[in-house]
Amino acid sequence: MISRAPQSPARYSLLGLLDSGQYESGLAELAAKRYGAPQLRGQALPHGPLLRDLGMATATGGGNLGATDLAAVAAAARPLLKLEELGARRLEVAGVAQLDLPKFDGGVGSWLGEGDAASSMSTTVESAAAVPHCAAARLAISRRVRHANRSDVEASVLAELEAAVRNTIELGLITGSGNSNQPLGILNVAGVGSKSFAAATPTYAELVDMIEVLGDENGDVARAAFLVHPSMAAALMKQQVSANGGETTITWSDNRHRVAGLPVATTTNMPEGKVLLADFNTVRIVYFGGPQLIEDKYSGGKVLAGATEMVVMNHVDVVVLRPAHIVVGAS
Repeated sequence: MISRAPQSPARYSLLGLLDSGQYESGLAELAAKRYGAPQLRGQALPHGPLLRDLGMATATGGGNLGATDLAAVAAAARPLLKLEELGARRLEVAGVAQLDLPKFDGGVGSWLGEGDAASSMSTTVESAAAVPHCAAARLAISRRVRHANRSDVEASVLAELEAAVRNTIELGLITGSGNSNQPLGILNVAGVGSKSFAAATPTYAELVDMIEVLGDENGDVARAAFLVHPSMAAALMKQQVSANGGETTITWSDNRHRVAGLPVATTTNMPEGKVLLADFNTVRIVYFGGPQLIEDKYSGGKVLAGATEMVVMNHVDVVVLRPAHIVVGAS
């Protein structure tokens, strides 16, 4: 009997998908059939549910595919957002055009005596609808990059693509107007708390006032975090809590920046003049179907220059289940 060495698993490559590689195209077809998208325009890219299902499959049923480079492409096509790092939850659904999530305004109870009838609950339950908005992130690569040794350039291309996708989606989820195909961003949701600053850079006391606003609405202060633009963070790092006191508004403690003990994170997708404080557990980021890739080699004279533009599309929306657990500060 002749024994054969086991074959190593195939390596998935984004550049290979652009070149219509058999392995990559086959997985794209599998993902499209299983997870689809509200409007499938290009080739389906790997994402979380696909990786999960492949990992749960048997070896003969496709489980070996879970040991490939799918995870790196999935992370670039649908990256972790700063909102998720702070506690927002991701939902990935397929086959629906709208997702309705329960939205509560809180309730009260009562004390009952012997024989008293139970009082009715005052909690109002509404639904918050998530609908798909198409976020299209674009990245151009040259002919030389596209046809270079894939192992040399794949990681660099994925890193740039991940940044483009993250910034496109995150900007819309934070600042979106709700018009012109944009989602309604967190900063513009009705019912959020607010705090007015006396100057462009808030004082330590004003930021603590934001914590009070959140706590007064029964928000979980222990889970809350600030999100600001890097320029705002830099200004708060320079600002002293009290004149000649030495301590600055933003301090470094337990391996991260903090204000009054609460974590501070930064993103350029926050407006420079605003401060967001939230229990981000109330935020849901909803993705519809899988991400998809469109390759543009012809428009705008690309065919002559040899350039290729990759467009990665995600259908996504953001829902805030308890708007009062979000506080927006601005001058």
